[in-house]
Amino acid sequence: MSIKVLAIINPTSGKGKIEKHIEEIKENIEKENMEIEIQLTQKKHNAKNIIEEEIQDKDLVLVCGGDGTLNETITGMMEKEIKDISVAFVPMGTTNDLARTLNIPIKDISATKRLLESKARLVDIGILNESKYFCYVAAFGVITDVAYITSQKAKHKYGRLAYYKNAIKELMNIPTYKIKVKYDGKEFEDEIIYGGISNSESIAGFKWFERGEILLDDGKFEGIFIKKPQNIGGYFKILKSFIQKVYTENKYIHFVQANHIEIEAQEPLRWTIDGEFAGELKNVEIKNQQKAIEFAICENEKSLNK
Repeated sequence: MSIKVLAIINPTSGKGKIEKHIEEIKENIEKENMEIEIQLTQKKHNAKNIIEEEIQDKDLVLVCGGDGTLNETITGMMEKEIKDISVAFVPMGTTNDLARTLNIPIKDISATKRLLESKARLVDIGILNESKYFCYVAAFGVITDVAYITSQKAKHKYGRLAYYKNAIKELMNIPTYKIKVKYDGKEFEDEIIYGGISNSESIAGFKWFERGEILLDDGKFEGIFIKKPQNIGGYFKILKSFIQKVYTENKYIHFVQANHIEIEAQEPLRWTIDGEFAGELKNVEIKNQQKAIEFAICENEKSLNK
């Protein structure tokens, strides 16, 4: 009895280069005596719909795309409560934050040759307000909307530079948000310019933690809430914390590790999850679903031409 693979491919990822590799992916998998069904995403939320309609009788899901495509796939699996099917990920997006944390080779089509040799890794998944799932980050505030306001055309032309261009624009005029945060029996109130609850070393293409520092299956998220400094010296202190990857000793930063986080704001906040817009919300509850998804991770061999 052969292994049945459902391949979900976003043809616009990787600056559109992945489309010419679809036949190669099919051949790689069939050479391993596995059956493959290929589904191309056509629009937003299409990956979630593909899971709902095509997951029956499959043994493995192969996702070729960016963080958004992966998020939609995981959302579909979580909503259907699928726990016995692994996810193999070929990251083809612009930032590929979760892939960097999991040490998954970036833009490596050859990984599809080695699915049978992959190593299983269980990871935590987040759920926001009991309805929206995220793989690695839920955030609000400065820079967090850069991913979804950057056009696909700009991503294809400039890659990560397109993100940085929009990020610089946002830094010129930083708003603050008055919030109350409750987490695992503790709480604080403050005026914040950025809030991020994550399970990743990298967020929005920036490395926030050292490799190996973040445990992906411990049932806890890392929360970073940054206050707006009153002078240029405060910004340098925040930058120093970012460079040193130390957030516990900075008066401008609240750092928490928790399974359950509630955030109350005086005005609606524009939330993003895994780089996609998640709505304007005043009250948010985030829970950690420990070891909810199993990833099948292949070793690196070679990378797709950039």
